[in-house]
Amino acid sequence: MMESREMSRLYLQSARNVVGVVADHAVKSLNLSIASTLSSFEYALQLARAKSGREVMELSAAHYLNQLKVMRCSHDCHLDFICKTATDVARPFRPHIVVSTCVIL
Repeated sequence: MMESREMSRLYLQSARNVVGVVADHAVKSLNLSIASTLSSFEYALQLARAKSGREVMELSAAHYLNQLKVMRCSHDCHLDFICKTATDVARPFRPHIVVSTCVIL
């Protein structure tokens, strides 16, 4: 069995890994939010300048597609966060994993 110092070191390393993943996720999420907000302001400005109903519909369709792309990026960002968190938490413990086995004779 591992000593408590070794376990403490592994837990600390695991926590450091998670802090890095959380910080990266926060930056990505913030950048997505900023891009989405700027896109919405740009869309509002374009709507204000629209001269016809057809132009409004075209702008709305383009903005809708852009928002779908932002939602997809956000989804990918969250999925990446979940996967990285799980793998980075477990990384320090991998060399010490003991797998129980059962042999039936």
